[in-house]
Amino acid sequence: MLSRPNGVHVMMTTTDSKIESKAVPLTQLVRGQTGRIECTQAHPDDCSMLRAMGLHPNASVQMCRLGEPCIISLSGACRIGLAKDIASRVMVHIDE
Repeated sequence: MLSRPNGVHVMMTTTDSKIESKAVPLTQLVRGQTGRIECTQAHPDDCSMLRAMGLHPNASVQMCRLGEPCIISLSGACRIGLAKDIASRVMVHIDE
């Protein structure tokens, strides 16, 4: 995990900047689109909460509903509602 001066922490899955550059905010997925979590750019408390809910690097997600809250399916096992602000800090690599 990397710390930035503003208190934001970044959980990363790789040091390869080419892979990281392909990541987009979770909020950019369209309904039904799937992806894998690359990293989370959030405050420590939010990172802990997301990990506890199962949103960790390489977790598979599918967008179920855009908006407030944003609803995602996590690994096909459960659905989770996230505030748009939090969802926008979860970076995903879109499945092709």
